[in-house]
Amino acid sequence: MAKKVIWISSYLPRSCGIAYYSAHYVNALKKHAKKNKKNISIKIIAHTDAKQANYPIIDIKDRKWHFKVLKIIKKEKPDIVHIQHEYGLYETDRDCNRRVIELIKLIKKENIPVVMTYHSIYKKLIGCHKNFVKESLKQLNAGIFHCDYQKQALKNNIGYIPKNVYVLPHGSRTDIKLNKKEARKDFGYTEKDLIVGSAGLADERKGCRTLIRQWPKVIKKFPNAILAIEIKPHAVIATRAYINKVLKEVTISPVKDNIEFTVKDYSEIEFYKRLRSFDILVLPYKSESQSGVLAHGFSVGVPSIVTDIEGLGAEIRNSKAGIAVKKRQDFYKAIIKLLDSKRLRVQYSKNALNYVKKVTGWNIIARKTFEIYEGFW
Repeated sequence: MAKKVIWISSYLPRSCGIAYYSAHYVNALKKHAKKNKKNISIKIIAHTDAKQANYPIIDIKDRKWHFKVLKIIKKEKPDIVHIQHEYGLYETDRDCNRRVIELIKLIKKENIPVVMTYHSIYKKLIGCHKNFVKESLKQLNAGIFHCDYQKQALKNNIGYIPKNVYVLPHGSRTDIKLNKKEARKDFGYTEKDLIVGSAGLADERKGCRTLIRQWPKVIKKFPNAILAIEIKPHAVIATRAYINKVLKEVTISPVKDNIEFTVKDYSEIEFYKRLRSFDILVLPYKSESQSGVLAHGFSVGVPSIVTDIEGLGAEIRNSKAGIAVKKRQDFYKAIIKLLDSKRLRVQYSKNALNYVKKVTGWNIIARKTFEIYEGFW
């Protein structure tokens, strides 16, 4: 008998990490179903700017958006509803995502199981988030976290670890086969060039300015190294302000000739080519729960240096694919260490690809997701 999934999330073409994440996830679920002869359909309910969704109806300025979502769910009669959660996607009138919890309750009244992937779980939750996590997990059939430490931290955050919490890491594509030499050639690099790069959506918390300020210390040891920063703009108003701040930092840098700064609305394959061109991917984030950029970096086997915070540090330790830096002011030390050792870079690259093959490949995430679904069908 055919099964139907309703997927609630931001979705393409919105420039949003969760929109891209959802597109990969849904595609992986469909591939897994086809390969294993499972008859399944997935319908997507998303925000009004998600033209590729089946139902682009969510408008968080509308205080009744959750009732509109429920109406679609009652019409579609799915076997399960899967929500991708991040606070900013659903915040209405500073309600601490109360409408999400109400929506879950309403769906459960229709005797439909609800699963939710949490994209903003931290080791220490603030009051509002703590209450949301505790209340939502009481209602859900299953809550999915990206890292085990997030699950274990629930004991301190809400007093216990619910039995309905599962851990599935951020997925990575296994089908990206890019020749590094050719990718570097596209950007004008030679085999001898040392490229340290950072890429992703524009956001103040990405910490690019810290990296630029430390770059002179790297150049002192490696005069020919290049810092390549590529930022993708998006609809948030703060985007332009952040881009201007980064540009100013580049302009006043004493080693600006060794810095490339690009603002580009790149396609997905262009993004992977950019990551493949790097010798080292550097993510000096100020805050983050987990990182899609890091997961994409794993896909192309680029060694990574990240701030040792939350899911970033956890994934580096799990994968052994790079260095987690305790203090952001010490990023240059980790960069110098990796630039100084090709052997270490090669080992980290192999570890990243192996991690994707055995742990984070979307095919693995899809299989484990179906195992969760099938427990409620």
